Parts: sequence; C-alpha cells; structure tokens
Amino acid sequence: MSAEQPAVELIPVGKPGEGPYGIAVTDDGAVWFTLVHGAAVGRRDPDGTLTRLDLGAGAQPSVVAAANGSDVWVTDTTGGRLLLLGPGPRLLAEVAVPTPGAQPFGVAAVYDGTTWFTELAADALGRIGVLGRVDEFPVGREDVMPSMIAASGDSLWFTMNAIDALGHVRGGDAAVAITELPAGSAPVGITVAEDGAVWAALIGADALGRVGRDGTLTLHPLGGGAKPHAVAPDATGGVWASLWGADALAHVTASGEVARVPLPPASEPHGIAVAPDGTVWSALESGALAHLHP
Repeated sequence: MSAEQPAVELIPVGKPGEGPYGIAVTDDGAVWFTLVHGAAVGRRDPDGTLTRLDLGAGAQPSVVAAANGSDVWVTDTTGGRLLLLGPGPRLLAEVAVPTPGAQPFGVAAVYDGTTWFTELAADALGRIGVLGRVDEFPVGREDVMPSMIAASGDSLWFTMNAIDALGHVRGGDAAVAITELPAGSAPVGITVAEDGAVWAALIGADALGRVGRDGTLTLHPLGGGAKPHAVAPDATGGVWASLWGADALAHVTASGEVARVPLPPASEPHGIAVAPDGTVWSALESGALAHLHP
C-alpha cells in the first residue's frame, strides 16, 4: 500500500435508507452489493453502469459472494433462501433452505462447485451441492449464532458470534473444531489470507483476530470504538477491514501494522472486498459504495 493516503471515491447507490450491506467483486470486474433494507441487489459494471434486481417485499438480501467469474450467491435471510444471480442482474437459480426460520446469512463458494452458508437461527451450516440439493449440518453447540463463513481449499471457517469462537471444518461434513476467543469478542466477518492464516473481525473487542497455520491466535487491536465488521484479504498476506464504529477502513499487514483510511462521518461501512486489480470496495450503509485506490 502506498505511504500516502489512498484516494477514496464515493459512489451513491440505491434509494435513501436502503442500506448497502454486503459486497463482492467478480473476476469480470463487476461490483455486486446488497441493499439490505431495500429488498434488492445491485450491480456496478466496470464502465460504471448501475443496475438492480428487486427481490420482492419482505426479502432481506444480506451477504453476497462470488460464485464464479461473473455470477454471485446472495443470502435472503428473512426469505429463507439463497439466490444465484448472473449479469443483468438476473436470477439464475433459487434454493430454499429446508429448516423454516433458519435465517441464512453468510455464504461462500467452494472450489468443488458446492456452496456453503450459515444459518443464524438454527445453529447449523448448509451446503448446496452441484445438483442443487441442500444438506444441513448442526455445528455441535446451541445458541452460537453462526455468522460469516470463508472457504480455503477443502476447509471452511466460520464465526460463532454469540459464544466468542471460530468454527473450522476440514473436509465438508467433518466434525467442527472450535477456536475459543476472548470473552466479549463477538466475531462477525472472517476470511482466509493469501498465506493461509485466518482473520476474523472481533466487533466486540475492537480488534482483528489472526489464527496462523499452526493454530496460534494473535489479536491486533484497532483502537477503542473501531467495531470491525467485515474483513477481506489482500495479495500479500494482510487484510482490509471495515471499521463500522469508526467510519473508516483499515489495512493490517501480516505482521500487524495498521493503517486507517477515514470515511465521511456516519458512513457506517459494512461489507468489504478486494478486486482483482487490488482496489478496495466497501458498502456504506449511509447509501454509497467506497472505492479505494491504494
């Protein structure tokens, strides 16, 4: 990252109060975002064209994740379904969650063509097979509030917000291994960095947690009131994080060096993603996308 402050471009999207929340960038350069309070998903083409797909009254599109080079998966938390969307945006497939009221939230596509998601209210993970079949797997504890999920090879990592822990599944439906975090951490976002380390946004501890390949947990404080929400890997083993409570984004290197990028007051950054070209995108609940050029 440049020693100078990165340039920040703000791109208004949606209507007032619709609240951009999740964000993802596909290999074709399109930026996808959820309008969590607007029951819609938006797409920004590389040429800057903005389009949207309305999902209907009562929908709550939460998290979006790249499915392949041009398509994305979106969780509709209140609708109890996952949506596969392609350029347009248009609906390619709709998959219902078997358990009523499970509240799908985090989602991640895996190299083998399967897609995994968390169920906030069911203490379970879900898996969509390559033929569209859905299987559900209890995480082994109750009242954990599984939130975000990330994949690396055949490993899955997810945050258990209500019990201050991370879950790790190696090989699909294997038993869940648990990494305990300090009390009050309340982890939300999670990702796997280029060096294989796992990073989690500890919104209750104003810190990022890093679990090395050897299992060592390191905490990287971000300052009081930071409230990190989402985290995304850069190309060098570090990560970018959205600091919801501080109206800022932060870059943290693999060794723990922290640099902040301020945003306008009341921005409320949530989702964050690093594009193939190295630029950084964040969804601001205030009604815009932030685009950084490190």
